[in-house]
Amino acid sequence: MPNLASWSRGRHAAGVLSVEEQIELEIRARGELERLREEATSEEVDPQAVAVDVAIGRLSRLDSMQMEEVRKDAVRRRNQRIHELQETLRKMDEGNYGICEGCGGWIDYARLEQCPEAALCGDCAR
Repeated sequence: MPNLASWSRGRHAAGVLSVEEQIELEIRARGELERLREEATSEEVDPQAVAVDVAIGRLSRLDSMQMEEVRKDAVRRRNQRIHELQETLRKMDEGNYGICEGCGGWIDYARLEQCPEAALCGDCAR
């Protein structure tokens, strides 16, 4: 009969997450989601940033427009990450978290620890 240590090694070799690991990853995902939501609500937008009727030089206007595009891209990336974290928490609730959407294998804990919303294992992500 295998002992607990050999069972634990076999479980990690297969990639299955322990209850403690799942809890830690859920705490990380919820914390990151809360941080991103707070960042989104606290962000102020300057409606005059690229208004056409604002009397500034042509280069200043182009610079302002470019900065506005950079800001919009950052907002899009943040919103995408919020969506991914919400999807991650849904998977956790359903009990199918940590399974690669590409090959159906387990995603390594180290990968999930770095990026809780990872949907692909390291091999499929390459």
